[in-house]
Amino acid sequence: MFGRKKGRDKLQDGSNEKKKMSPQKRKKVIWRMTAAIAALLIIGASVSRSMEKKNMLPQVPAVQVVRGDIETTVSTSGVVESEISQVYYAPMAAKVSVLNVELGDAVKAGDVLLGYDTEDLEYKQKSDALDAQASENSYQSSISESNKQESIYAQSTEQLANIEIIIDAQQACIKQLQYYVEDEKSRQKLKLYDEKYRLNRRINNLNVQSYIEDTEGVHVSQAQAMNELEEINRKLEELEENKELTDIERQIVLEQEKLADMEILRDEIKSDKNSSETSILDAYKKKELEAIAEKGRINEELAQAHLEEALAGVRADFNGIITELDINEGFVTEAGTKLMKLESSDDVRVNISLSKYDLAKVKLGQKAEVTISGQIYEGTVSKINRMAEKNDSGTRLVSAEVHVDNPDDNIYLGIEGKVVIMAQKSENTLVAPLAAVNVDQEGDFCYVVKEGLIERKSVTTGLSDVNSIEILSGLEEGDIILTDSSMGLTEGMQVEPLLME
Repeated sequence: MFGRKKGRDKLQDGSNEKKKMSPQKRKKVIWRMTAAIAALLIIGASVSRSMEKKNMLPQVPAVQVVRGDIETTVSTSGVVESEISQVYYAPMAAKVSVLNVELGDAVKAGDVLLGYDTEDLEYKQKSDALDAQASENSYQSSISESNKQESIYAQSTEQLANIEIIIDAQQACIKQLQYYVEDEKSRQKLKLYDEKYRLNRRINNLNVQSYIEDTEGVHVSQAQAMNELEEINRKLEELEENKELTDIERQIVLEQEKLADMEILRDEIKSDKNSSETSILDAYKKKELEAIAEKGRINEELAQAHLEEALAGVRADFNGIITELDINEGFVTEAGTKLMKLESSDDVRVNISLSKYDLAKVKLGQKAEVTISGQIYEGTVSKINRMAEKNDSGTRLVSAEVHVDNPDDNIYLGIEGKVVIMAQKSENTLVAPLAAVNVDQEGDFCYVVKEGLIERKSVTTGLSDVNSIEILSGLEEGDIILTDSSMGLTEGMQVEPLLME
């Protein structure tokens, strides 16, 4: 086909146009062809007469059923990809001072990919450290003062409670003394007034008696009674100046002065308590100040971490290839700016797609042979997707991954890799050529030659590869089976098996 097309192409090309034969050459070619045909006819007739003469049986290609190993493989191809990738982002705002890689570069673990200008970061680290110290000092000072005021408040509360008790006792003592003085004065006055009342009645009686009897005895009694009345009046007057009661009243005044001092002290303690209470930080204010201090510490730690990261630069986490590069030297990053992508060259796979027929053969953990850029590697089926997807032609395929067990520096990401999966294998089993197994409505069968006659044997088949198939039942080792059924073979026909190697 291709030769004829090529010939036609040459005829269409004026520069390669075939030259015409001369008449003498044409006659010579025709004579040679005629002679060859005649020779073939003579040989065919001779062979036919010889077969008829010897009564020879038809010779049919055949093989012996033997034991051997057979392995089913699934061949496909896919794209070589990395199993591990790392996208690097800028942790802070900084200027890229050194860029050591380009897109597609291979790097080793620990290689410095880029470096930063650290001048601004050093200034920020110092500034954040000072801010953090100031926030911490303010927090500690406020907490210390609050604790001090809490102590004053607690002490004032206790003192206030004690002095209130003392004041209450003092007030009770003063009242007791006041009641005693008042009661004593009332008692003595009542006694004197009672005596004065009796004397007045006596004097009145004596006055009446003296009017009736103007005698010396009456006058003497009158004089005595008047003296006693004067004495009672004197005692009533002196009652306000009673020394004992006066001393008690003086004591009352002293106690009242003490009470006044106590009340002043109580008011001062109340003032201290109220003042300290307003200076005590509540839980929310403490948390606010603590959060401010913590924020300062975090900012300082973050600035220190950014400075250390910038000083260290961005380093490769593993051996790999730079597959994306989003910056250049002198670029000023912001926090979160995408820098580059590194894909591992030590952990690679080939992404493949399996049809529903292949899927029944492929299992996780099966070994595979992976060919990449002419190099052969060992592989293992590491993942089979659980969902089929349509390809561009509408066929539903299941994606799978074959891990490359022994990658080297000759592997390139993104190129095609050919995969042969060792799907199933049977060892020391009966094996026959694929051409020896026929199929009809009753199932699979083989033509077996026994004592020169053809027998039809139903067989059960198993694994198969490009040339051979496993025979699970129906045949025995050493059976002679025919490999060409296109000669009109039928059961019972006598043939001569022509054993093939």
